[in-house]
Amino acid sequence: MVFHVSRGSPLLVFKQQFHGTAAACAKKHPKQIKKENLAKRAAKLAEFERSKPSPIVSQNTAFFGVLHTPASAYGSTQDSQHFLTQEDRQFLFEQTPRDFVEKSHLGAVEGVEEALKHEKDKVAALEKIVGLQNGNAKAVQLWNIQRTVEWFQKKEGDTGSPEVQAAILTVRIHNLHSHLQQHRKDKHNYKQLRTMVHKRAKILKYLKSKSVDRYNSCLADLGLQARAVEGEITL
Repeated sequence: MVFHVSRGSPLLVFKQQFHGTAAACAKKHPKQIKKENLAKRAAKLAEFERSKPSPIVSQNTAFFGVLHTPASAYGSTQDSQHFLTQEDRQFLFEQTPRDFVEKSHLGAVEGVEEALKHEKDKVAALEKIVGLQNGNAKAVQLWNIQRTVEWFQKKEGDTGSPEVQAAILTVRIHNLHSHLQQHRKDKHNYKQLRTMVHKRAKILKYLKSKSVDRYNSCLADLGLQARAVEGEITL
């Protein structure tokens, strides 16, 4: 833009000159526009996939607070293997010793207190044998599955509802994922992990077709996002 000032006149005269190259003024070719649009679309899709939550690792929820890891099970003294309930523990470790002393008449020979003392030593040994703290990883997983069924079951004895099946698969997925973090060359179990993830996705898809409310509630309890279990799942 060029400014001209006229002598004897207070007015300013503005003259604008336009300069531009052929490249700046030329229109983009339709193929170039299409190529740029495809590149932008691919970038958005890549960003969407990058931000997709993991289909394996769940967010921490109240449900996972009742489960054990092998490390936490080692410090547990109130949980038992072989699906023993608190009522079973009370019967085995408290009521049974007293009943045995009374029926065997050991109390009349050694005295009730002394006889119960001997029986308590046996009870302590039995508690260590059946205690979860002495169980292996498989025992801990079975204990977790039992807690899972109790958490998600719709009625007593329910082990086949979609919520229970999806939750059991989630527990097994977490357990296997933890194993693979330590043994990264275990290709066989990695394939099994992918199979379980896709199987859970099918079960959740079926649950969504039956009831969206139950589907959302199940995802919330399992700490999963819908994007993690819907559509194409890549591991």
